[in-house]
Amino acid sequence: MSRHHIFRHMPFSPHDLHDLAWDVEDYPNFIKFISAIRLLKSAKNEMRAEVRVQYKMLRESFVTNITREPDDGEILVSLVSGPFKDLNNRWQFHPLADGSTLVEFMVSYRFSISWLGKLFGSKQSRAEHKVLRAFENRAASRFTEIKTPHEFEHQVRSEIAELKATFKH
Repeated sequence: MSRHHIFRHMPFSPHDLHDLAWDVEDYPNFIKFISAIRLLKSAKNEMRAEVRVQYKMLRESFVTNITREPDDGEILVSLVSGPFKDLNNRWQFHPLADGSTLVEFMVSYRFSISWLGKLFGSKQSRAEHKVLRAFENRAASRFTEIKTPHEFEHQVRSEIAELKATFKH
């Protein structure tokens, strides 16, 4: 199973970023390899979505359950059906002292077709960073950037280091 875990400091509020991540219907507008998303079920804190992806000549779709805990700043994604044996994704939005956010993005997956895993395995890390970059760019187009006051810089750096360290345990 391939597992990736990324942290990225973003100068936007945790609430705004959480809402952006929850707005999955907007993903095809800013994540290039997602060609379409169709909501199959939607409620306040859970939904089921069919995601269509396209990479070069390859087209696939899969269905996921998505749940959120707005008070905890967490969004969880799990596989229902598709070309994976396993797929889990978690967004966690950690508030920082200056009002900005440490975004924690985790994805683990295993393809049911081995050649798909080999094809995408080498490109996966680059794709995840592109998703986070696209996510941050979309946030910049929708939200006001938080400028860290000089007196908070050290505290924010310390908070980020502390949050990253908790993952290593």
